[in-house]
Amino acid sequence: MNYQKQHSIYERKAYRIIQYHIKKILNKIPYKVVGLSTYEETINAVITEQDIYAMFKEIYTTIGINYGNKINNSLERTKKANILFNSDLLKQILLFLSNDGGVKITSVRDTLIADVIKAIKETIGENATVIDLQNAIYNIIQKSQTFYKWQALRIARTETTSASNFSAIETARMSDIVLDKMWISVQDNRTRLTPFDHLDMNNQIQELDKPFFVGGQEIDYPGDTKASAGNVINCRCTIAFIPKRDADGMLILKKK
Repeated sequence: MNYQKQHSIYERKAYRIIQYHIKKILNKIPYKVVGLSTYEETINAVITEQDIYAMFKEIYTTIGINYGNKINNSLERTKKANILFNSDLLKQILLFLSNDGGVKITSVRDTLIADVIKAIKETIGENATVIDLQNAIYNIIQKSQTFYKWQALRIARTETTSASNFSAIETARMSDIVLDKMWISVQDNRTRLTPFDHLDMNNQIQELDKPFFVGGQEIDYPGDTKASAGNVINCRCTIAFIPKRDADGMLILKKK
């Protein structure tokens, strides 16, 4: 499997999901009835964490389940029924979003609200009328894809890496084979260097349930939410899995 080609396909899919949800969220703003003194409060009220959760859920289930199946098919010696595997992986994805995903969901919501309010203020100026305000919000809603383009691209790339690698790790944990994991970096001039040197991480191997050490941080996989923003934003790295074998070359299986 060509991971970079697959990552690009997933990234485009994530971008479309994000733009769909952002347009849906912005359409909730009641621009026809907002006032100059209350529009910020209104925007804060209508853009909710539940909205952003729904966006992340679609990204992680769409990309995560698909990529998890690819990893599962490459690892399993005797395949589980896909319906059972998908159900198990979905539980892990939803648990992750409810626990570890909360910080990024809050961050994306807060940033979206701040961006909308900033765009409105830059448009209407100091002596605006209510009509000016309503027109400004209406234009943001109508041009949501342009308004949120760069943020959507960044989130799509970052969350594609996070969703696919999280699902890969969870899939490996469900396998009956004892596995090591190997960090794989994209070898080009866009891959980050110090202090989080992902080029240097290339081909580093670690036991499945032990962390990698990247720039002084312990992380389980590229895109891990435990890492700082500087370690994960726009990351395109991935992981591969290496089955462990005994002295006779036989696969080592997990103890039941």
